[in-house]
Amino acid sequence: MNKRHALKVVVDTTYLLPIFGIGVKGLTDEDLLLLRKLSLEGTIKLYLVPVIWSELLGKVYREASKYKVDDKRISFAIKSLYNPRFYKWIKPGYKAIKLAYKMRKLGHRDNIDNILYATALTRNMMFLSMDQELKEFLDKVELPQDNVITHKDLFNLLGY
Repeated sequence: MNKRHALKVVVDTTYLLPIFGIGVKGLTDEDLLLLRKLSLEGTIKLYLVPVIWSELLGKVYREASKYKVDDKRISFAIKSLYNPRFYKWIKPGYKAIKLAYKMRKLGHRDNIDNILYATALTRNMMFLSMDQELKEFLDKVELPQDNVITHKDLFNLLGY
């Protein structure tokens, strides 16, 4: 697959925590290396939505001492998220914000996930997330969920 036909994927916070040296249950170094490989070869293109900083900084702050993450590592990680070889930053559009609000109104209280999911859905992208509660919510309120996939689903989809 070349870059023109890369699978476009909006990334959830969970997949960014290891960049900061914070472990995530169910996400191995091998998984992260394969995601990196797929991105570098142009099989997938990873997208970040600026609202993710709100959640990411809070999680990193809470976990940094537990994982003994120093300021140098945090600075490096922040800088790496702006590396255009790996990530492209996109803004949610009007339709995405409208859908995110609808999701909140329907009972899903995680505004960040609502915006990330809605951005992915309205742009015909995949949403890389391990959030099972989100999938259950989408099922309950009958919103599409085929675009919400874990890294394992993504690897299977791509034949890895």
